[in-house]
Amino acid sequence: MTLIAGMFSRNDRPLADSACASLQQAISRNPAAEVKAFRDRRSYFAKVDIGAFGEPGVFADASGALSLLAGEPLLANGDISSNRLQELTAIHEQLLKNDSNVLREADGTFCVVHYQPQTCTLYLISDKLGIRPLYFWMDHDLVVFASALRILEECPLVPRKMDLRAVTEIVALGSPLADRTPYADISLLQAAEIVKVTNEGISRNRYWRWDEIKTANDSEPVRLATVYERFQAAIKRRNRNDKVTAAYLSGGLDSRCIVAALCHNGVQTRTVNFARPGTQDYDFGNDFAEKIGSAHQPIPKEKGNSIPDYSSLMARALASSRGQWPAERKQLVWSGEGGSVLMGQVHLSESIITSMRAGEIEAAIQEYLRREQVYVPPKLFRAEILEGLRDVVKQGIREELGELHAEDRGRNFALFLMHNDQRRKLTQHFENIDLHRLEFQLPFFDGGFLTSIIATPLDWCLRHKFYIKWLSAFPPAVTTVPWQAYPGHEPCPLPIPAKLAYQWDDSHQAEENASQDQKVLDQASAILRSSDFPDRILNKRNLRLATWIHSRGWRDYRYAIEAAQTYYAYSKKCGGEFTFSHT
Repeated sequence: MTLIAGMFSRNDRPLADSACASLQQAISRNPAAEVKAFRDRRSYFAKVDIGAFGEPGVFADASGALSLLAGEPLLANGDISSNRLQELTAIHEQLLKNDSNVLREADGTFCVVHYQPQTCTLYLISDKLGIRPLYFWMDHDLVVFASALRILEECPLVPRKMDLRAVTEIVALGSPLADRTPYADISLLQAAEIVKVTNEGISRNRYWRWDEIKTANDSEPVRLATVYERFQAAIKRRNRNDKVTAAYLSGGLDSRCIVAALCHNGVQTRTVNFARPGTQDYDFGNDFAEKIGSAHQPIPKEKGNSIPDYSSLMARALASSRGQWPAERKQLVWSGEGGSVLMGQVHLSESIITSMRAGEIEAAIQEYLRREQVYVPPKLFRAEILEGLRDVVKQGIREELGELHAEDRGRNFALFLMHNDQRRKLTQHFENIDLHRLEFQLPFFDGGFLTSIIATPLDWCLRHKFYIKWLSAFPPAVTTVPWQAYPGHEPCPLPIPAKLAYQWDDSHQAEENASQDQKVLDQASAILRSSDFPDRILNKRNLRLATWIHSRGWRDYRYAIEAAQTYYAYSKKCGGEFTFSHT
């Protein structure tokens, strides 16, 4: 199953037909989608399955109990011959016994909705890292849930009020923290979370905690071998018996390791690179494809479009050559998402870890914000709004760190990033899955693999040090072609052609930003002219001044204009209504 939505009456009142119809209409924007529904007096469930995994993601027993699954659980006691319907059945049967221990064995990315009509109980369940999103809203009478936020946005029963705290976190960090969404009272399930709704009330619990994993006492060679073994197991479990597949292939290491493992296992792999010609990302990806023997297609990325919709680009690329590439499961694509953050610790530094271990939480947060260039422009806001927003980003990070209790206190910051930054990276992929109709294979998010990384001493992993040593376990092709390294991290030891542009070079960044200037100015002009400008939040005079200065090239105020665009977009969706969530 690909998409799930539904609602549940908390007080035994029957659901209105119109409410059920609104969810069924909103679940997919694809006219070819087949929506299947399940309903009784107090519940309604809708699903869309694109068939990417082969087996259906639904199980209903003779008593009327129902389980819906998006993604793939990959239970640790299974093998490549087991399928997700068998795994869903196992989860279903254990939940009927009020036993969630089976979820601790799930290493995949998935979400589950389980309903027991006999006991009037609803379960909403996320995977161990919360990669597969599941959103919910509730009041005293009703729970409404969906695996894409846009579905709840379209539901007339769900009020929309902008959460200024969450939107400020989007502006500063790229996504909200904890379980927040841009809307007050709409929550996102957190990592390994079970939301249980009964006639008596609601409970929220975790079936797995990453901060309980202890650091192993192994030697570094043993840890390298263990992590490689877990990675190979993650690849084989996901690939099952496929002989032909497709994968992203950039000029970095994460996608390279996946493609190398697939090709080494005898899987014919079609790779696609989306990068600007003349860059390390473009040339190194193409060179590695030739070296490893994948069927490769480079598709140049348009200038100025630094983060395009890669899912839609891949869907179009695969659709254009279906006849020449007979993959068994045509809607599955391998992605290297997660590798550099989870294994290369790209957002961490020795100073952050030192501060965490010394109990200097504020210093660690401040260093992280400095390194990531996190900034919310204060002059953008009206004075009364600014007072409420002044410390919300730091406060959010502080609260998240306070929930973590790893044996190594330095590890808590890595887990904070894993629980927040990393798990939200695929939000847009899942929001638009009804349109591009691709499911991702994500071995770097495998539960067993992640456990092996977290059990490895953190200091070994900083700045890609452990990652680079790990490469020696792969076929020689992996280390015979240069790769694009992160600034300040372990450099690639191979010669780098000077003519190739480097993604994080100041001149390359300036060129990319300059190519977006007209688009940014057009956005600012549209906001300033709009009749629904959020006057109660933003200072229109200061935004107009920043736009004028930016248009003349005197100073770069793109960050302020883009921030204003984010606040404006959510304010418009909410009819100007907003609130501050609890701090």
